Amino acid sequence: MNVYPYTDVVRNDILRMVPEDGLVVGSIGCGTAATEAVLVKAGRVVHGVDVSAEAIQIAGARLTTARVIDVGERRPFSPDCRLDGLILADVLEHIPGAWDALRCYTETVSIGGWVIISTPNMLYLEALYQILWKRDWPENDTGIFDRTHIQFMTRRRLRRWCANAGLEVEQSYTRYDPNGPRRERASRLMDQLSLGLLHEFCTYQIQFRCRRIR
Repeated sequence: MNVYPYTDVVRNDILRMVPEDGLVVGSIGCGTAATEAVLVKAGRVVHGVDVSAEAIQIAGARLTTARVIDVGERRPFSPDCRLDGLILADVLEHIPGAWDALRCYTETVSIGGWVIISTPNMLYLEALYQILWKRDWPENDTGIFDRTHIQFMTRRRLRRWCANAGLEVEQSYTRYDPNGPRRERASRLMDQLSLGLLHEFCTYQIQFRCRRIR
């Protein structure tokens, strides 16, 4: 059995994007659900799915429901399940035909409901350094060059996917490099010194909160 590679930690960068409305929430790629467990403790109903049986074994004790799905599954929740909100925290970059998957996932959310999306930013300076200077594409266990990533994500591309899925971006969030305080300060400082002109290249992830409008 492969060891589940992701840490069991609460992601406050995801929780800050969750609005106050919405009782029934779905999370695709919930992992061990450390983050979603915070929502359950706050009184929300959270249904989680993931491709890892190892992670779901832990998530099952934390969420309202949790089950294992196949990576290509487009309807991960039961047909009678209508969601008020959906969390896609670093999921789309792993999925074949992710633009179509997002459209299918969005159909499970009520009109006016919210969808939270986080993906790696392949225009981040470190990523560009690897691609343009080193002329390489590493196969790492985690991070931007996680070996299981198959989608090259940019802000413009994700906005297009959202529009095609009937989503309107309500708010965009900034996340600088989380791999240590020194790296976080460096990316933040570069963004500030450029007066925001290099913002797209200084942010480690693309993070949107969207609303379903159709």
